[in-house]
Amino acid sequence: MSTTVAPVSTPYPTQAVPDSDQPLAGETYDGVIVGGGPAGLSAAIYLARFNRSTLVIDAGEGRSTSHETNENYLGFPDGIPSRELRERGQQQATRFGVRFTESQVDHIERAGDAFRIACDGGEIVARTLILATGVVDLFPEFEGVEDYIGRSLFWCITCDGWKTRGKRIVIVGLNDEAATTCLQFQNFTHDLTFLTNCEPAEVELSEKSRCNLEAAGVPVVEGCIDRVHGGDGMMRQVELRGGRRMELDIMVSQQGSRPSSALAETLGAKLSDDKYIEIDEEQRTSIPKLYAAGDVTRIFSHQIVSAAHEGATAGQAANYDLYRPEQRESE
Repeated sequence: MSTTVAPVSTPYPTQAVPDSDQPLAGETYDGVIVGGGPAGLSAAIYLARFNRSTLVIDAGEGRSTSHETNENYLGFPDGIPSRELRERGQQQATRFGVRFTESQVDHIERAGDAFRIACDGGEIVARTLILATGVVDLFPEFEGVEDYIGRSLFWCITCDGWKTRGKRIVIVGLNDEAATTCLQFQNFTHDLTFLTNCEPAEVELSEKSRCNLEAAGVPVVEGCIDRVHGGDGMMRQVELRGGRRMELDIMVSQQGSRPSSALAETLGAKLSDDKYIEIDEEQRTSIPKLYAAGDVTRIFSHQIVSAAHEGATAGQAANYDLYRPEQRESE
């Protein structure tokens, strides 16, 4: 069984992966990780430290390449930029012998008890395969959006609510879940506006959510973003189609995301109703020797600390499954 996966467009800038010898056609690795964010890098470090040959296939995209500064990851009192954390993780993995290739995966198929992977660097074989492919965030579309992501355009109240204290905030979303998150931002600021960013017929707000927003003094603006005015990554105004402008300091996208689970799906792994990869308590999927970690599983909230935990668990599970029978505990 094989799959072809087209590159996914993303507002994040592409970030180079470390220089490494390109894998040669026919090479076999104990573990291959698809995705070089916190989950994938953590998995690679753990697997390599078990002295397993390890390769990370990374297209250089995703949340870890944004302008975001992480302020809730333990051990960095002043916060750490996502890009810097990513670079540190790459350096750490390289120290233990992890190889990298900047590639898109063209297809994957089962090859007996292993996996055959075709990517830009050639066709390789993985004895175990870890998918840390993340999600695609559905940000508002306007010119220059990538310059604002992680500076004045955010998506996560857990990560960035603290940054909105006392600021003028526009929450962008069209459903009850977005409305509830909007009300949660009142812990940080009361200068809130709820913007649907869709045509009136597409709004999915219930009457209850509308009443809750009204009672909280949060105006609901139905309209579509035409452009944003600002500079150096900081927003000053959002302009809607028709010319209406709203002043703001920060925009929070609650338009959701979709999991990058096509590879797992075509390999036959079990997915949830909303297409996240289902895993057990040790990150194993329903396919032997196939694991998943990070945002693509949605077991925990989309946090770097959770992704690193899942990656570490996946790396350990893959290593254990590579042991010979006499190296495993009696069952």
